[in-house]
This record gives sequence, C-alpha cells and structure tokens, in this order.
Amino acid sequence: MTKRENLVVSIEAAIFAVMAFTIAFMPLDVGPFEIELGMVPIIVFSYRRGWKAGISSGFLWGLIKLTSGNITVLSVLQVFIEYVFAFAVSGLAGVAWKKLKEDVSLEKWSHAFITVAWSVFLAAFVKYGIHFIAGVIYWHLYAPEGMSPFIYSLIVNGSSGIASFIVVTLITSLLIYRAPVLIFPKE
Repeated sequence: MTKRENLVVSIEAAIFAVMAFTIAFMPLDVGPFEIELGMVPIIVFSYRRGWKAGISSGFLWGLIKLTSGNITVLSVLQVFIEYVFAFAVSGLAGVAWKKLKEDVSLEKWSHAFITVAWSVFLAAFVKYGIHFIAGVIYWHLYAPEGMSPFIYSLIVNGSSGIASFIVVTLITSLLIYRAPVLIFPKE
C-alpha cells in the first residue's frame, strides 16, 4: 500500500470509529442487556478494508468510548479488556471481506447474507466472550445473591451477544444489499 492509501484507510478508520461511537448512543438497553449498534459501522468498515483495518477502527472506537468518560471503571485491566480489547475485536468480521466482495459483485445475495451472518457471529461471539470473562472476574458482585457469577455473566452477556448478533446481522445485510458501494472503496 502506498502512503496515500494508508492515509485514506486511517482516515476512514477514524470516521467509522466516530460513527460507531455516535450510533452506540441509540438507547437499546433493556436492563442489563444491550444491543451494540456501534458494531455496524466497524463491521461495514472491516468488509471494506479487511480485518486488520477493522480491528484498528474498533480499537479507536474503544479509545473514544474510554475518553468520553461514559464507562464503568472497576480496575485498569477491566477497562482495557472491556473498552479497548472487546471493542477492537468487532473488526474480526473483516476476515470475510474477500468472500463478501466476491458474492456481492456477482450478486449472489443469499451467499452474501450467509457470509455476513457467520462473520458477524464471529465478531459478536468474541466480543461478548470477552465481556463474559470480564463479567465473571469483575462484575460478580452484581450477581443476584445465591447466583453463580458464571451463570449471571452468561445470562447478561450471552443475551446481549445474541441480541446484538441478530440486529447487527440484519442491519448490516440490509445496508450491503441496498448500498453495496459501502464495501467497495474507490480506487
């Protein structure tokens, strides 16, 4: 990649990270469960530029969230795990970028939707897997009395992960179907 191409990808990564941060303000929390709409721009960007660029954009999203002050701090390591690392792995969906671009360019929409589904599942599974581990380690005090921290974290993070997977898959699939140009950068 040339210096100019690197610069364009870095600028796009920052723009998509800010979009993720902004979209994540949409209130879709139900009690302790949340649907993370901020994953949509990071995933679209990762389809556009690949998983490495997607992870860097997710990392920026986490840093923006961290500096916004809109976080819960239990420890320094917990903050790093839940607000930097977990947000970064949203870009893992980009492992499917070549396959998705091929499917979209050939208008194989059913294949494209399957590709979106498994790649969003990968990103959501890893992201909420990280939140699950943090939940067992750091959030155990919030479990109802007599409930295992493991079960509590599984219920909260598993439900949030499944809900996020479904909603993000539907929105991302719709975006790519209606505006495939989003994943094809101008050369």
